[in-house]
Amino acid sequence: MKRINTGIGPFDQLTGGIRAGGIYVVAGVPGSGKFAALLQFLSSGVAAGESVALLTGTPPHRVFEQADHLGFGLERAWKSGKLRLLGFTDNFERLLQRAADPEDVFKELSAFIGNEVSRLGIDPGKPLWETKAGTALGNRFVHWAESYAATTWVTLGSDLSESLSPATEWVLQTASGVLKIERLPNGIRQLWIRRRSPATDSQGPISLELVPRKGLQQLSGRFDRRRTDAPFGAERRLILLSLADKVPAEIVGWARSQYDVVELDQPLTLVARLQDGEACGVILAYVDRRRSRDAAEACRALRPLTAAPIIVVADDRLRASDRTSALDAGANDFLSDNFSVAELASRIERAVQSTRGLSPSRRYQDVPAESPPAVTLEQAEFVKRVRERLAATHDTMFTLVTVTTEHDLDDVIGEVLAQQIRSDVGDFVGRTAAGYGVVLQGARPNQAAAFLGRVQNALDQAGLGDRRLDVALYNSANEASRIAEILEAGSG
Repeated sequence: MKRINTGIGPFDQLTGGIRAGGIYVVAGVPGSGKFAALLQFLSSGVAAGESVALLTGTPPHRVFEQADHLGFGLERAWKSGKLRLLGFTDNFERLLQRAADPEDVFKELSAFIGNEVSRLGIDPGKPLWETKAGTALGNRFVHWAESYAATTWVTLGSDLSESLSPATEWVLQTASGVLKIERLPNGIRQLWIRRRSPATDSQGPISLELVPRKGLQQLSGRFDRRRTDAPFGAERRLILLSLADKVPAEIVGWARSQYDVVELDQPLTLVARLQDGEACGVILAYVDRRRSRDAAEACRALRPLTAAPIIVVADDRLRASDRTSALDAGANDFLSDNFSVAELASRIERAVQSTRGLSPSRRYQDVPAESPPAVTLEQAEFVKRVRERLAATHDTMFTLVTVTTEHDLDDVIGEVLAQQIRSDVGDFVGRTAAGYGVVLQGARPNQAAAFLGRVQNALDQAGLGDRRLDVALYNSANEASRIAEILEAGSG
């Protein structure tokens, strides 16, 4: 019985490899590393001089990007004819289930793959066997794969603890081996041998780490130190990774007020620093639409190297697929579409608590059941309260809106502004030397537009829509000195 290596060193050393010609199912939730294991299996075949094939729903450029990141060079194999790459169409599963004879579909796949291929990777496997009507299609898939000369490595998006369809259960029962891979919170991968023929005496999981340029490897020892890089000792250290032309000034200012910030704009630089043992409490990656695809690649590179939470944020309204890709690649959270800093702070706190294995703390606010109506503060009281907010040190970012008014509109504007603020979240309005000032608690400048829109609508309803306001915005995170100057000039 011929045996071949999978390319995953610790697994091959323990088992002596796998039986050539069998079906091997590797199960795991998104982000666990099962696709990396599949690529490593194919790369091992290419290195041994074999011809391999991959049937996948992942776009070719994504396959090659991830393979290059892991050091496998499958694009070179594809160009030289050693790798055949086939893709599922969006409606492949439906067409297969409705085919008059699914056997014709499998014959067509065989024709595309060719007889000289010795290793076949399928990601994911479900489109080839999943059906709601029993195990017939699963049986056809198994018959096709077993009659094929290649060793078939199939991924399954499940941790095997959930209820599986009859077809999937059938494939698992008839496969030569069933493996499960999972990613622990500290980045370690654990590979479990759930079933294998012939049986292997394995009492526990094989611990691995996913290393850029090397793939799944034996633990190097960095993970012992990694237990403390998020959060104990370095919990106040935040790495701000820019994947955009520019990070908004208020985000940078807020981060600097709350953390010891290290600013970087190259993921590879951060990878190198983490590989050298640098510790941090959280990684905050800011991305824009132009580089949305870079977020997943950065997460995939960073996740094996640190247990610190990775939070991806974007002011652009990105596609759901961008968010899913980043989360699958290892991000702990993803905020987009003009997120608020208050929400960002809460998400970071919860991610850090989760990483430490603690229950997330809850924040309570003593808000009256019915908030009292907002009042317009006199100038001295308004200046005093703004100065108090500037002097505070924790979660106090706000945007100051200054409104210069015409004399005949003075009282009307003051009343409209007071009606549109939310005093229950800390907003307040007051007089200034040139008109009025409004503090929007927790808001960023780009979020003040909604407030100003409500003000303009109120003026339109009052028949004053033609009277435009002279408005200026100042954010406390990066313009605290300017706000102080405005207050000083007004109080003088």
